[in-house]
Amino acid sequence: MKFDHLKNSLNAIKYKRLSGTEAHKIMMGTEVRADIFKKVRHTTPVKEAAVMALLYPDKANLTRLVMILRKTYNGHHSGQISFPGGKREAFDADLWHTALRETNEEIGILPEKIQYIRHLTPFFIPISNFRVQPFLAFAKSPLQFEKDPYEVEEILELPIKSLLTEPLVSIKHSYFGQTYQLKAFQVGQIKIWGASAMILSEITALLHKL
Repeated sequence: MKFDHLKNSLNAIKYKRLSGTEAHKIMMGTEVRADIFKKVRHTTPVKEAAVMALLYPDKANLTRLVMILRKTYNGHHSGQISFPGGKREAFDADLWHTALRETNEEIGILPEKIQYIRHLTPFFIPISNFRVQPFLAFAKSPLQFEKDPYEVEEILELPIKSLLTEPLVSIKHSYFGQTYQLKAFQVGQIKIWGASAMILSEITALLHKL
């Protein structure tokens, strides 16, 4: 997808009906989600988080989406492919500011380079007790990234065309000791599943047939 076409389609993207529930089910079926929820026993309040789905042009004026490969650490989302983002801090004015701050911290993009398009459908991640608010945004020109060496293993610049046209693949993944069949996006050797794939599914639904 040419980036000029994306910019000319912003109003269509802003006002198109969100398809979160349907898009999420494609990647992780209702029965799988329900079974995982049965296994959750959190004793602390749900934590708020926000992530940034940032579209931008490459040097050939093709639209790309930036994602990250997280470092390996002792935590639920260790080594996963995800969107820039994280937990809301007390000093964040709102979740949009959380997404802007985390994007700056993790991949070095200043807030003034990012323009809001719309919020996407929020959802709960049972394994880590986060309620996540995704945001869709864009930058007008090619970006120079600077990764956080403590949190980010690799910055991934994914072509939107591949995400829109490549078929989904099936993978097996374990939650709470049980293995489930899930759908995933695949770009080259990169497989994107779980919460990140659910967000991507809604994004591709918004961009489809523009």
